[in-house]
Amino acid sequence: MMAVGALSKIGYNDTILLLSIAYSFYDVICKWDEFHSCAKPIQWQIIVSYALVVIFRVSHFVGQHFAEDDEDFLLNFRHKKPVLRFIVNLTWMVTLPFFTAWTALGTAWLYDIFAKSCECLPAGTQPWFLVFWQVLCYLWIVVHVTFCVIAVDYERRVRSAENDARELETDGDVLQRWGRMSEFSSYGAVPWMKKRGLSASDIKKLPCTQHRGSSEECSICLNDIHDGDAERSLPGCGHSFHKACIDLWVLRCAECPLCKSSVTISQSTPMSALV
Repeated sequence: MMAVGALSKIGYNDTILLLSIAYSFYDVICKWDEFHSCAKPIQWQIIVSYALVVIFRVSHFVGQHFAEDDEDFLLNFRHKKPVLRFIVNLTWMVTLPFFTAWTALGTAWLYDIFAKSCECLPAGTQPWFLVFWQVLCYLWIVVHVTFCVIAVDYERRVRSAENDARELETDGDVLQRWGRMSEFSSYGAVPWMKKRGLSASDIKKLPCTQHRGSSEECSICLNDIHDGDAERSLPGCGHSFHKACIDLWVLRCAECPLCKSSVTISQSTPMSALV
């Protein structure tokens, strides 16, 4: 029933596409025996390519139906729902590579047929239409490869953020104060995906000392920085915070939470250990 609901949302253009493919599919089936004189089984290439395009579109509509937001679900490798993870992996790892290889094979077959004799094609089957369909297939591939590259780049950035967070978690104070934060269930759980802060290696170069003197409030956690607590002062503005608090902040956003001054490593003296 869910799949039926998804199909009911198919737009006008996709309806025309699916009806056209259905008609062409039927036409090829009716003329199947007439293709046997061709040097290559071009009828198989046409039928399978039609089927793959339909699989692309139907799986996309089903996936969007199950998706929890308005973004294209194919850009996310970390869906919570198994059906979405299955469709994404099937599309990028199976359907798209097979469709690309199958289209390239079809192009070679079509060239061989045209080079030897295109009279083998059944009456009513126009050579220009076969060429036009190959061009459409390649355009389809280009569009989906572009989406695949974007999806892979999103995943790479999330893994990079996880690695940075995991490196900060080696500091026991971060774990004790904030818990484990290095595993993200989805891209939406990574608030610094669009506005990236400093890397973990750069954060460790920021000045770090043990607080001395009277207690001061950390404006991030709103608790006092007590004597002996690990404290970082940001270069440039000089504002101080709990080390565990400001480390996670600048990992998310390379700005001071108080004055919004940019935090740059070039202004600081590398100090990765407490002094």
